[in-house]
Amino acid sequence: SAASCPRTQDTALETMDATAKAHIGIQKLLQAEQDAAEIVAKAKQDKVARLKQAKAEADEEIAAYKAQRQAQFEVFSKDKLGDSGAHSKTTQSATEEELLLISQQVAGNKDTMMNMLLQSVTEVSV
Repeated sequence: SAASCPRTQDTALETMDATAKAHIGIQKLLQAEQDAAEIVAKAKQDKVARLKQAKAEADEEIAAYKAQRQAQFEVFSKDKLGDSGAHSKTTQSATEEELLLISQQVAGNKDTMMNMLLQSVTEVSV
């Protein structure tokens, strides 16, 4: 019988050994594939995190630059255009002074102008 033959037993053991080795090899390959998938997923997560961090840093830099440029613009505007509040007050004051002067001149010349107008209307040229 085959069980009594040592050579047949060795072949059966070798076949079982080869099957076990193949199974272990497949298990190692599956584990390596799973490990690789985890490494790739971790790398993607790290990349996304780095991109978010870079975006946040860029946003901060942009905000700082924008604030700096706004401050420079405000200084430039005050230098070139003057303080708008003070400029407005000065203009308002000058306007009021001129209106007062014109009112005084009108009041002073009112009688003279009325007489001139009445004379020109009532005078008949022949």
